[in-house]
Amino acid sequence: MKESSGKPLPERSVMFKEPDSPSKAFALGALLAVPLMMLMLGIAIYRIISIYGKPHGLKIGDFIIPFVICYVLILISQYIHEYIHAFLLPKHIKKEIYVMLDNLMLFVYCEDCVAKIRFIISLLGPAVILGLIPYIVWYIIAPNLSFPLTLVMLLYSLAMMACAVGDYLNTYNCVRQVPKNGNVFNRGFHSYWIR
Repeated sequence: MKESSGKPLPERSVMFKEPDSPSKAFALGALLAVPLMMLMLGIAIYRIISIYGKPHGLKIGDFIIPFVICYVLILISQYIHEYIHAFLLPKHIKKEIYVMLDNLMLFVYCEDCVAKIRFIISLLGPAVILGLIPYIVWYIIAPNLSFPLTLVMLLYSLAMMACAVGDYLNTYNCVRQVPKNGNVFNRGFHSYWIR
């Protein structure tokens, strides 16, 4: 994990009550994501059955190309996800995008203070832009799509929602722990808040 710059913490900084490792944070974020993912999946299954009927006569070949296309899109979108975080943070602050090789994770890192609401917007932006909006678009236009295209759009949007599990945990922590007029910043693996 990225080490902090060594800058001293501002006075009265409070570290988030959060897991002490990326794997624990991922697991806790996944628990927060499960209800939303199950709801989206349930709606999708109902929508697919109402449009295409119950599946029958499908072959493995019907799934290979959509899965490959979706996999490539997801790999590319991991970087786009982080750039959306960075873009939604204030322009004047210094931010970094880096890869945590141990866990094959990407992160945006910012040691400058960011207002609580702006931090939350930055956290949820990628899930909304890359996951929720494509899901809603798919839901609306699904009757006009072939089954393979439906599969690509649906898998992509669900995967992009799942890729934001760490963001859900940070959002939860920010909403629960940071006062209304608080600011948030990073040092190493941890996030802190200050009034």
